[in-house]
Amino acid sequence: MSCDGETTSLDRQIAEPDAGALSGASGDGINLYPYIHRDQVFGLNVEPPESAKVPIKPWDARLSLDTCAESGVDDQMIITIPFTVPVRIQSILLNPGLGDFAPSRCTAFVNRPHGIDFDDVAQATEGDMRLGPPTSGRAQADFALLPGAAGVTAYPVGASRFSNTNSVSLMLSDSATQQSSHIFYIGFIGKALDVKKDSTPQNNVAAADSSTHSVDGIADKYGAASTPSVR
Repeated sequence: MSCDGETTSLDRQIAEPDAGALSGASGDGINLYPYIHRDQVFGLNVEPPESAKVPIKPWDARLSLDTCAESGVDDQMIITIPFTVPVRIQSILLNPGLGDFAPSRCTAFVNRPHGIDFDDVAQATEGDMRLGPPTSGRAQADFALLPGAAGVTAYPVGASRFSNTNSVSLMLSDSATQQSSHIFYIGFIGKALDVKKDSTPQNNVAAADSSTHSVDGIADKYGAASTPSVR
């Protein structure tokens, strides 16, 4: 959907070419955009439903604020993203924008091809053991988004839980309004495990050169106190 009417002056700052120094994500992975089955992306509590695929953009459109996916009845939405080949994910890339509609939390589930619902999320994250392998019924990642980050931020995930990924379901939630949230860009850094089919990547971005805020690199630049909790 078009989000042009909802962006704030803070949001608009991230579209400027010189909007702050962005550090590169660590690792030897590539941008996995060419391996996303974009036509099969779907969402829950995304309005309109077909806009769930909108944040799945080429790398050169990662800072675009013209379109986004927006939640419906509250600030929680789930977007399920299938891949054309199995992949190993190293980092989740997110651009939630700034302002009151930006979600502040992401919970990720691996290999749920039919998606998850909000009851699944509640059951999976209750108690002290919130995380586990894909077969455990638990989430595979659960982290707070870096407050006030402009542009794209790379959030590293546990290698063992994302080592053989066919799909990822992301629940984005906890905006300041608690009434609605939106997301401008979703991407992944990692490796494709089976490239037998002719799908030569055209938008590969080596993680070491990708223009993102790296959660791992934040400590080097701003000090360990600025590093968000990523589990």
